[in-house]
Amino acid sequence: MAEALYRKYRPQIFEDVVGQEHIERTIKNAIEQDKVSHAYLFTGPRGTGKTTTARLLAKALLCEHGPTPEPDGTCDDCVMIANGEHPDVYELDAASRTGVENVREEIIGRVQFAPTRGRYKIYIIDEVHMLSTAAFNALLKTLEEPPSHVVFILATTDPQKVPETIHSRCQRFDFRRISAESIVSRLGAICVSEDVEFEGEALDLIAHRAEGGMRNALTSLEQLIAFGEGKVTMEVAERLLGSIDTNDLAEIVRAIGTRDVASCFRWTAEYVETGADLAQFTRDLAEHIRNMYVLSLAGADVALDVGETVRRELASELPLFGPDRLARLLGVLGDLSAELKTSTNPRLSFEIALTRMVRPDSDLTLEALAERVEALESGHSAVAHVTGGGAAAAASAAPAQAPAAAAPAPQPVAAAPAPSHVPTENHAVTAGVAPTQSAPTPQVVPPSQGAGGAPAQPAPAAQVASPSQASGPAPAPAGAPTDQLKASLQNPAALQRVWQAALATLKKNKAAYGVLFLNTKAVYDADKGTLIIEFPAENSFAFKAVQKPDVQEAVSVALTQACGESLHFAYAQGGAVATASASAAVPASAPRPAPAPRPQVQQAAPAPRPAPASVPASAPRPAAVPDYDIPPYEDEVVPYDDGFVSSSPAPAPAATPAPAPAPAATPVPTPGPAPVDAHSSATPTPADAKSPEELQAILAAGFGDGVRVEEVRE
Repeated sequence: MAEALYRKYRPQIFEDVVGQEHIERTIKNAIEQDKVSHAYLFTGPRGTGKTTTARLLAKALLCEHGPTPEPDGTCDDCVMIANGEHPDVYELDAASRTGVENVREEIIGRVQFAPTRGRYKIYIIDEVHMLSTAAFNALLKTLEEPPSHVVFILATTDPQKVPETIHSRCQRFDFRRISAESIVSRLGAICVSEDVEFEGEALDLIAHRAEGGMRNALTSLEQLIAFGEGKVTMEVAERLLGSIDTNDLAEIVRAIGTRDVASCFRWTAEYVETGADLAQFTRDLAEHIRNMYVLSLAGADVALDVGETVRRELASELPLFGPDRLARLLGVLGDLSAELKTSTNPRLSFEIALTRMVRPDSDLTLEALAERVEALESGHSAVAHVTGGGAAAAASAAPAQAPAAAAPAPQPVAAAPAPSHVPTENHAVTAGVAPTQSAPTPQVVPPSQGAGGAPAQPAPAAQVASPSQASGPAPAPAGAPTDQLKASLQNPAALQRVWQAALATLKKNKAAYGVLFLNTKAVYDADKGTLIIEFPAENSFAFKAVQKPDVQEAVSVALTQACGESLHFAYAQGGAVATASASAAVPASAPRPAPAPRPQVQQAAPAPRPAPASVPASAPRPAAVPDYDIPPYEDEVVPYDDGFVSSSPAPAPAATPAPAPAPAATPVPTPGPAPVDAHSSATPTPADAKSPEELQAILAAGFGDGVRVEEVRE
């Protein structure tokens, strides 16, 4: 039977020990100066040389030419120690001899006897942390005051389980993990000695999987030599060690970065079919995410234990993640690694963890909530570092919505909102003033005469900002995107940031529309300059719903704010592309058709107000006001504020619309106090009252007995 490589190439002198130079130097100096301690505690991971160093120390003390820091390894004592046959060297396995009886029988009862061959008796207790509390207590007195010819060497991989009373009586040496470079160098020398052909990348993979343990690396090398028939190649190493291909790892990382749930589950199904170990992949993915996290915080100059190809791949994937999100992903992967050790369904646990990483709304943790808030906050600025000035343009377009939202002027009575006039010479509707479409446009009485031929009293013009008065520059007309935006959209990472920012804006403006675009992907067609929004094949309902003009207009506004300029877009499902919708900013040459004919008026012309007149109780009510294009459930209710009525001067009422055309000599009647009708503007207004009592009566007719009028004199 062939001897295992880790036993065949076990170091026989201190110089052969790899990666523990600080321990070698200390022990050799102690031997030269005759200051060898009576007890040593060797701690460190498995396969780092603890037992080997203990045997070398025994050789140095019992060598025929010693004590010497350089045992020759050829004398009888050294050979017997190497073979485990020396009568003065006792190697005890504490994992199998944990009781106090074993300690009393094998150590305490024999420690007083003199050495048989050499000058010292050496007790090497491996995995000493496995001893029971009673065994430690029994050993404590002997360990504190041993005979002068006894040396104890305790070795453990878990020093936290060793009592402090034992720690205080020993010299502790911490064995470090062996670096990958040192392991590769040692493996290469062994391959040359064994006449084995090898590839450097395969040795790198072996060293990486060894996790700092030389024994693990030698065991894997021996297995690869047997499998590859004397050749150690990268293909054989990946197949045998269960390593994931670099391209496969990049694919799943990009799917997580772009939040593509379908691709993540598809990749998982294919990976599980290969029979690979999900626990090993989780460790590989965690290490990859950790390297990205370090790069995101420390920059490109930080030292990483990866090749140049992997470093370039990390740099290309970094724009898809932020440091906070990477930290959260590492936490999820850490929980997954612990769960996979006891999970009865590893695939389900892995898929749930993927969902938590891709969709933070499915994870009920503070970190997931912070990620969702960050995504919302970056909705308008996520593309700032991609398109340069695009974010500034989007920011300038956003304030234009504020005046438009205030289109219905506040009134002290529960009537319809005061109509506002919009100049008819500017029919183009920009993305910044799109919300003003719901404001009604009134029929205006000619300013030459009021009711009954009396001169009309001018009223202030409605305070509605026209498109030309909106603050900040309007979005550019639709057209081909700029070269800078084209270059940004051709970058997959930048494209996904733009689309996520547009979705965040869409959900903020209209949450119901944002739901329609769940699980969609954005693809940029550089030849046509069009953004293709792809819908899943099974989501036909949403694909049909987004064809509505109001949904397309909302998407246009969101894309304009995300990109900083207009952008054509189209929908696609199952490979078929729907007709391209309007670009992100509606061009000025394409006016929105008006719902009803409106007379042209001068923007600065005052709106006339009919003079009060005595109308008999039997007088007929005015003709019905023409219907306006008012969306349902909007502008139907005007909020009422007691403070506004009691402390603020009442604004001038809107002009009473009359059927057009109407004879100039026919006065427009003004009815007396009557129940308020939300769809009629003929209700008496406070401006008609001549005294507080009359105003009190008018308000009581409109609101009931709860309104009190107080006269304030300055």
